[in-house]
Amino acid sequence: MKRRDFLAGTVCALAFTAVPAFAEDKLINDPSSGWQVYGQQTNKRIKDAAVQGGYAIEVKIPAKGANPWDSAAQTDITGDIKKGDKILAAVWLKAKTEDGSPAHLNIRVQINSAPYTSLVESTQSVGPEWKLYAVETTATQDYNKKTVVLAVHLAGAKQTVYLGPAFVLIPAQ
Repeated sequence: MKRRDFLAGTVCALAFTAVPAFAEDKLINDPSSGWQVYGQQTNKRIKDAAVQGGYAIEVKIPAKGANPWDSAAQTDITGDIKKGDKILAAVWLKAKTEDGSPAHLNIRVQINSAPYTSLVESTQSVGPEWKLYAVETTATQDYNKKTVVLAVHLAGAKQTVYLGPAFVLIPAQ
């Protein structure tokens, strides 16, 4: 699939969800760049026709971590963010837990250096079907490109989490 087709599909998918999207939105990440995954886990890229783009990362967490961020995935935000910009981050997720209950995953837009200050975060209950999860905020200061990331904390339980494409937008004003 060509990147242009992938991005066009993204805009269409976002338009048919509860997440507002407009043609003039500015995409400030590369949804095709994938995820960097770290911590106590194993991961692999899988084909899954049910998720936008047809691929996902399957991450198996062998045990609950001491902290939810002990295992996590992140993707770079490659565009500049200016004070006052509205930021909308959305990611396709699904998860399986041992007891069949939803996984509780923390989604954050954060600085990518200590102390990893959050611009916005929200804990989401993620079930076994693909769904688009989103967080949004307004920037309180300027951030240079590649200093901010979208992160998902994965170590809240022994579980398998599937990460589809992520989109970080500055919606048109």
